Amino acid sequence: MRTLRFQIRLHTGQVDQLSMEAERVLIGSGAHCEIRLPVDQARVEHVLVELGASGIFARALNFEPPPTINNIPFQQAPLPPGAVLGVGGCQILVELTEGAPGTAGGPKKKTSPIMLVAMAIIVPLGLYTILVDDAPDGPRTSPKQVPELWQAPVASCPYTGGQALAFAREKMAVADAKRERRPFHVQDGVQAVPTYEAAAICFRAGGDNASGTLAEESAKFLRRDITDDFRTRRVRLDHAMATEDFVSAQKEVRVLLQFCEGKSGDYVTWLSNLERKLKLKVGSTKKS
Repeated sequence: MRTLRFQIRLHTGQVDQLSMEAERVLIGSGAHCEIRLPVDQARVEHVLVELGASGIFARALNFEPPPTINNIPFQQAPLPPGAVLGVGGCQILVELTEGAPGTAGGPKKKTSPIMLVAMAIIVPLGLYTILVDDAPDGPRTSPKQVPELWQAPVASCPYTGGQALAFAREKMAVADAKRERRPFHVQDGVQAVPTYEAAAICFRAGGDNASGTLAEESAKFLRRDITDDFRTRRVRLDHAMATEDFVSAQKEVRVLLQFCEGKSGDYVTWLSNLERKLKLKVGSTKKS
């Protein structure tokens, strides 16, 4: 199995790493992109990274700003080992790894006939129990009721005058930082929404209506964007389970659990159980 590893350095200096078993990886600021960059650094779809028979290739999908390879603008070009893909102020190092861990080197061990018979019986039974739940419809059907990501917006500021403005500026800075980390930490984006809303109400309590409007619009935009992303991820998970693409399903479950961090209910319980079963399922598939 060939895996693409990405080391992403944002314009803020933050570094994150991702590994994906995929032939195509979309980079941009859109909610559907596998690698999401801040909206002020990349367009909705900015670069497509493709894994071909002869290596890794990158194709520019947008030129505002033009993406680069080793600081040289390109339209379509190979990504040689060590090359740095640039999008806005972000730098991305892509590495290709092949083969499952532990498969390289050393002689292969023989398996006894008794062990083969045992595996023939145990493995199908294990795979069945991994993905069969006690519920009549099984774990592949998600509960219809999903948790609300946010409570009702705050209605009043705990301060007035200059204290309200100072509090609002502090909240605004925190919300901006959380929004920038959102592509790599989903929960930061969820938390940024009420933080923006608190900043908006306190800006207005301090008499700065213009900043209050800016914070309120930021909250509305982020709330709408995250809601769409949350819905899209749920649809992707349903599709992955229906097509038995368990690797993709595992990825979507992990992201959805980040959306639901701190929440409870049937949907969160279902996700947690499904994550455990998918971990066993994907692990057993790779070993076989």
